[in-house]
Order: sequence, then C-alpha cells, then structure tokens
Amino acid sequence: MFLDRLLRRNPQLAAAAVAAHQSGAVLANTYLLDADAMQANAATLAAEAKRHDLGVYYMAKQFGRNPDACRAVVAGGLPSAVAVDLQGMEALVGNGLAVGHVGHLVQPHRGAEDTVVAARPEVVTVFNEHVARRIGAAAVRAGADQAVLLRVHAPGDVFYFGHGGGFPLEEVVAAAKKVDAVPGVHVAGVTTFPCLLADKALRKVVPTPNLKTLVAAAAQLRAAGFEVSQLNAPGTTSTGTLALLAEVGATHVEPGNALHGTTPLQLFDDGSPEIPAVVFVSEVSHLDGEDGYVLAAGYYADKVLGDYRLSALVGHDEEALGRRLPLDVAPDGAISYYAILRGAASAGVTVGDTVVCCFRPQSFVTRARTQAVFGLRTGDRRFGPRYDQEARPVQGQS
Repeated sequence: MFLDRLLRRNPQLAAAAVAAHQSGAVLANTYLLDADAMQANAATLAAEAKRHDLGVYYMAKQFGRNPDACRAVVAGGLPSAVAVDLQGMEALVGNGLAVGHVGHLVQPHRGAEDTVVAARPEVVTVFNEHVARRIGAAAVRAGADQAVLLRVHAPGDVFYFGHGGGFPLEEVVAAAKKVDAVPGVHVAGVTTFPCLLADKALRKVVPTPNLKTLVAAAAQLRAAGFEVSQLNAPGTTSTGTLALLAEVGATHVEPGNALHGTTPLQLFDDGSPEIPAVVFVSEVSHLDGEDGYVLAAGYYADKVLGDYRLSALVGHDEEALGRRLPLDVAPDGAISYYAILRGAASAGVTVGDTVVCCFRPQSFVTRARTQAVFGLRTGDRRFGPRYDQEARPVQGQS
C-alpha cells in the first residue's frame, strides 16, 4: 500500500533492506525501522503539537516497542509513550522508557495494579469503578495519588470489535464523583477511541461520533466543577490531523503509525510530511511451479482502508527496487506461515531472494523481529540489535 510512497520518499530504506538481508545483517521476518526518519517524523509531530498546545504520548506497539526506535522518537521530542496493554508497558519500562498513559485500550488485569502504579504513568484509563478501586488501592500502598481518565461512550459511537465499554455519557458526572472519591486516585479527564477515522471515499480523515461524545463529557465534568486537564483523543493521528483535534478542545493525542509514515493521510495527501520509515523484510523460501513462497510469520497489515492487493519488491541486488510482484497473504483466521508471490518463476525469482513490503503494520501481534537501522543518509550505516515483539533481545539467529 505504501510502496510507491516509500520509493519516492525513502528509497534508501528499500535499498538498505535488500543489501542487509543479502549480507545477513537483517534476517527474514523482520520489520526494519529507519531510526533517523522516525526521529524526523517525531520532531515534525512534536513541533505541530506544540503549535496547538497539545500533549503527546507516542504509541510503540505498531513497531514492536523496539527500544532503538523508541529512543529515536524520544530524541525527536516526544518523551513518553502510551501502553495499550500491560505487555507494552512492561516492554517500555524494562528498557528505561517513560510511560505516560496506561489502560487504554486494554484494562490492567487483577494483580497488575502495583506494577502499573510503579511505572509512574501520568494517567491510567479506567472503564469502571472496580478497576479504579484496584488502581487506587495500589496507589495508596505506594504512597501515590494516581490521575485517571474515564473511558466514555454514547449511543451512536463507533468501536472496533472488542473495544466497547466505559462510562455512559449520561452517567459521566455521577461516575466521576464516585471514582474521584476512591482513595488513591483522582479524575483528570476523559478519553475514547477512535476519535478520527479515514474516509476512503472522501480521501480524508474525519471525526467520529466518539469525538463529539468526548467533548460533551469534558463539558459536563467542567460544569460539575471537575478540573479536566486531559481530553485525550486518539485515533488515526498524524501531523495533518492535529489542528482539527485542537480546534474541538483536545488536549492530548497519541500518534502511532505516523511515526513511521503509514497513516491514511500519507496516502490521501502526498504533501504529508511524515517519511515512510518501516519495511517488512523477508525472503523466498521455495518455489512451487510458478509461485514463490515467502516466509510470513511476521506479516500483519492493518487494513484501515479495507482490503487491497499487496505487492512486494523482490530480488538480490539493486534491481529489486524495479521488480514488483503481487503478493497473496493468508486469509483472516489462517496461520500466517507463508505468503505467495504469483508468477515468481517467470519473473526470474530464485530461492533466497529478498522480499520487501511497505504497509501499515501492527507488528506486535506477529512473530516477527524488529531491528533499527541508523545513518542511511550520512554514509555511516549501522544496524541495531534484533528484538522480539516484547522488546527483548533475540539471541542467536532464530
């Protein structure tokens, strides 16, 4: 999906991926991250957020919480992350990275409360009073006072499967009073997801009903005397959407795919400033007739714009950047072992050839490695360590 933009804006990454895979510096089933480009993207986002007085928590799940990439984002001016689940929080904290927001989208499970409070997040999102009480008890044990956000919803709001829940808008003031009375916590604001979504027909990123619900909830709480310091509005966030969010009163945003230039706005608007900074690198394992089989345990494309036909660059030298073949992937529900290059044999593809894809990833749900590359534009190219999806160093060649 993003291959054309990659070749226009960052062909160095595609070329480096082929050369590094062929030399053995990068292995198949790896998301290769251009750390310098990610730092530049983070700096662009940070500058625009500052212009609109928006706080930012960066999201690292899409690129596997890779510590080198996270540090590049921090160096770009975005100091703390949002952890959408406990595994993400543990990966970030374990690598010395600051966590600003925990609990949204996945609530802290029983027994995790002390670990959450010990991470010292600025805010923890709670979907109900039960979770608030558990977080409050942990905060009391730690001698802390933890700020929490209320997850809110109203009829007509839109959610992905499994993302529902929270406090009904019509009950938000009463709920806030109950939560605020819990020892160890205080209500700092509200959140929901998604606040923005891509409209493929209009080729624009547009507000969802959830954003209106969020603004209404904040207004009700302020009218009731609450000091709302956060109106947290995540979803399809990039540099080009920050003005819209600030205009309606958002105070905090949570960019993820924008950090590596793979949000819908980068497709809708070629002038979007973010640089493509991630590729999926694999190899041809074997041929079967005309088809080439590609190792794909790390493949997962976020189909935010619906189904589309994937293509890949294939080869073993610089000519790979000019050879593109259609790539069929496992259907939903099937285990992703291989993807299939159609017409590979006729195109001269051989076993061991490098395969490079550029799509909108959610690498944390895969069995891929992540690895950063530095110095693509300075002539001082070097590769960081290999990490698994919980940001642990990968030992050996497995």
